[in-house]
Amino acid sequence: MYQSLLPILEPIIDNGKTGVFKIVHKYGDHAHIFLRNGNIEHIKTKKFSGRKAAAACLQWVNITAEFKEGNPEEYLPDPEINTQSFISDLKKRHKTIKIINENIFDDNVVLQFDSTKLKNSSKISADAFKTILLLNGKRSIKQILSIAGKPELTVLSQICRAVLSGIATNTVPGNTVPTETSKKILKAFSEKLTSLVGPAGSALLNDALEKTNIHSASLNQEKISLLTEMINPFLEDEDQDELDTWLILYFVDNPG
Repeated sequence: MYQSLLPILEPIIDNGKTGVFKIVHKYGDHAHIFLRNGNIEHIKTKKFSGRKAAAACLQWVNITAEFKEGNPEEYLPDPEINTQSFISDLKKRHKTIKIINENIFDDNVVLQFDSTKLKNSSKISADAFKTILLLNGKRSIKQILSIAGKPELTVLSQICRAVLSGIATNTVPGNTVPTETSKKILKAFSEKLTSLVGPAGSALLNDALEKTNIHSASLNQEKISLLTEMINPFLEDEDQDELDTWLILYFVDNPG
């Protein structure tokens, strides 16, 4: 799932923390946000600093982040950085990211645009039109992000609007499965975990989904195997063996 900065950064600001908030972007960049007593005093990425750096990381959603508390390295406070304005911008993007997560799921999704619906639509900007044309039923979202030449959140927002309007649909390639099938897999997997460890099985599954960034609507055998790898260290040896055996037998009995 795509990650919003808001729920990670806002509590640090609200609690008046001092330190460095580091963001690692999946596509080759990173940012450092310098805070003192809950105020953002400076932001820098690989290429930018100050307002340009702030604008850049506001567009990232494929991220991991960590906060190191304490007096940071020396830096020059930037008077153009306003903490409340930055949080306000994050809140707007947080809502957008939530909608994107509900409709796109992850970067492996492959979409195909409907030429008839695209032609008949009168509410698409020229910029969004160019993005939609990249949805050829073969490229993944990840591939499109790498060639679109636009900020990540902009591209995802344009694709999401195309999905919501029915212009773009999931082609359900080999690495994804229909939502109903995914629900069936998830239900069976959850029930098996619960039979092994009780109610804690649900928490183990949710944690594994979050850590692997696997969306519950795009499950298949490969992704369930990844979830199992995350969960196995928390199980007894005999439970691990039983879960692994169940996984094999489940997909033998349910090949579709």
